[in-house]
Amino acid sequence: ALDKNLFEKMLIVRCLRPDRMTSSLKNFIRSTLPDGDAYIECDSTLNSLEILESSLTDSTPKTPIYFILSAGSNVVADLDRKASANGLEKGVSYHNVSMGQGQDVVAMSCLETAHRNGHWVILNNVHLMPNWLVELEKKLDEYSSDGSHSKFRVFLTSDPSKSIPVGILNRCIKLTNEPPTGLKANLKRAWCFFSKESIDDADSKTKSILFGLCHFHSILMERKQFGPMGFN
Repeated sequence: ALDKNLFEKMLIVRCLRPDRMTSSLKNFIRSTLPDGDAYIECDSTLNSLEILESSLTDSTPKTPIYFILSAGSNVVADLDRKASANGLEKGVSYHNVSMGQGQDVVAMSCLETAHRNGHWVILNNVHLMPNWLVELEKKLDEYSSDGSHSKFRVFLTSDPSKSIPVGILNRCIKLTNEPPTGLKANLKRAWCFFSKESIDDADSKTKSILFGLCHFHSILMERKQFGPMGFN
């Protein structure tokens, strides 16, 4: 009976096996929405850099990019590479601020400079200063009304948190890099780490070696969740 009502099935999964909610939600979307597979598989052929590139195309001086951090993801490294590719120099036209006590003054100074000169600013771990985020929201509104440099971009990173103001969330492009579950998902994620161009240019022997490494990596990642028994 539950197979006919996927939403009720998903509620039961949420109560009994919350760790399987991602798979359950994917099945619900795939079965319920028209062409649901397109939504499930939309990022399966892209690595994190390509997804960031696509998001940068959609972003504007008024629309920050907000990274929700998860285990194993390194969004700052990807952003550093994109900044370098766009001709930005770290500490000069690309400002990286780790939020914490007393860093709100540094962040505001960097934002003022970037707003006028078209720099990039990334504010790390903003969940540590939820009260200051209200001030940040007002400052972004002020920049929006004044008119910022066309190349001005703001990036925010935080752990999942309920203290982030809704106004900040609504104006941002939100990205997260969830750890994959299952052998197939791990294999796909590892394979997508290589760009399409590098795979196409490689000979068949190199492709086989890369695939073997990705497969071995995926098996290890799956066995890791069982602790020492997974490697017996």
